[in-house]
Amino acid sequence: MKSILALAFAAMAAPALAAGGFDATPTVSAQAEGGSAGVIHAAMDVAAPPAVVWKVLSDCAGASRYMPKLLSCKTLERDPAGKWDVREHRLSGNAFKPVMRNVFRTTLEPPRRLAFHRTGGDWKRSDGEWRLSPIPGGTHVTYELHVAIDAPVPAGMVRGAVAKGMPASMLALRKEALTQAHRS
Repeated sequence: MKSILALAFAAMAAPALAAGGFDATPTVSAQAEGGSAGVIHAAMDVAAPPAVVWKVLSDCAGASRYMPKLLSCKTLERDPAGKWDVREHRLSGNAFKPVMRNVFRTTLEPPRRLAFHRTGGDWKRSDGEWRLSPIPGGTHVTYELHVAIDAPVPAGMVRGAVAKGMPASMLALRKEALTQAHRS
């Protein structure tokens, strides 16, 4: 009886493994959020501890390993206590704007949450967060992005472009975290 209760409490404390387990395709959804804005949600499980996933996720210099359209990530300002920083991303754009710039302040809560808020650049809005939750055998990763481009682009195109690239980005994050975990 005691072990059944312990299992029930453990199941409630941690997110459930995604259908298909650690090899499952990440789930991604995109919805309109008024005007030219949209919200993207993504989730997956990684067979590596949160500290390892955090190391990959918070590494500005290595961010292009899991963000396929990222050309560069530069830290512009850093809190001496390590609780926040300001970063600049340069990303592959489109024919009208070949390079897109996004400047944002991150709030760092290792190894569970990396939140970001746009402070400048080519987006009208770019706010969201990564959340890492321990689960048996690894980490449940969730991502949320509220986005709007500061250009006359239909909202559906913005949502579609971000949502289309999300599965590859999530899978690349998983692969990099597994590579890091095997090095440890």
